[in-house]
Amino acid sequence: MLPDKDFVNGLTWLIENGIIVVEQTVNEIETEEKISDVNCLGNARCISGTVVKIVDGDTIQVDDVAVRFALASAPELRGYGGVESRDFIQTLCPAGSQVIVDEDDSQTKGSYGRLVGVVYCNEINLNKELLDIGLGHLSVQFCDSSEFRYTDWAQKHGCESYTEPEPTSTQSQCDPSYPDFCIPQPPPDLDCGDIPQKNFTVLQPDPHRFDVDKDGIGCES
Repeated sequence: MLPDKDFVNGLTWLIENGIIVVEQTVNEIETEEKISDVNCLGNARCISGTVVKIVDGDTIQVDDVAVRFALASAPELRGYGGVESRDFIQTLCPAGSQVIVDEDDSQTKGSYGRLVGVVYCNEINLNKELLDIGLGHLSVQFCDSSEFRYTDWAQKHGCESYTEPEPTSTQSQCDPSYPDFCIPQPPPDLDCGDIPQKNFTVLQPDPHRFDVDKDGIGCES
C-alpha cells in the first residue's frame, strides 16, 4: 500500500500529464447542465457553441459563425461607448465560454451574413444585460417583427411603446363607385382637380360626380 504522500504525488502526476482529467470533466458536466436549462423560442435554429471572439458590444463570434444580438444594438467601436460595451460583454462572456444562440425567426438572414438572435452565456441573456446596463439601445425598427418583441426585456426597453403608423386609407374607406383606384368616400367632396387619376371607371351612384356625362369614365381629359 502506497503512503499518502506517494499516492498524492502519483495522482498529481497523472492529472498533470492528462491521464486523469478531473476538473475538465466536472466543468463539462456543469456546462452541459447550464446549456440544457435554456429553452429556445420559435422555429428557427437553436445552436450551441464556443465563443471565439467578442467583436463588439452587440456581435460575437461563436465557432465559425458571427452572431448579432437581436433587438439590442451597441455603439460602433470607434464611437462613444463602443469600447465600454464590448468590454462589458467580454466580462460577462469571455472567449472560451459556452453559449446558446436562439435565432430570431423573423431575421434568419441577418446583415453581413450574421446570425441574429438572443445569446445566453453562463445562463445570462446578453441582449437583456446590454440594455439593462445602459450600454446599448433597443432596435425599435424590429419591434413589429422580431419574435422576441413580447419578452419582458424588449417590452421594458421600448417595444411596448412601438406602434405601427395608421394607414392613410384602408379598403373599407374606398368608395365602391371607383373600382380602379382607392378614392375615399365623402366627405369631403372631391373634384377632378383634387385627384391625380384620369380616365378611370366610374360606377353609379358616383358620389363625387367625377362622371359628369355618365358614360362610365371619370375625369376625362
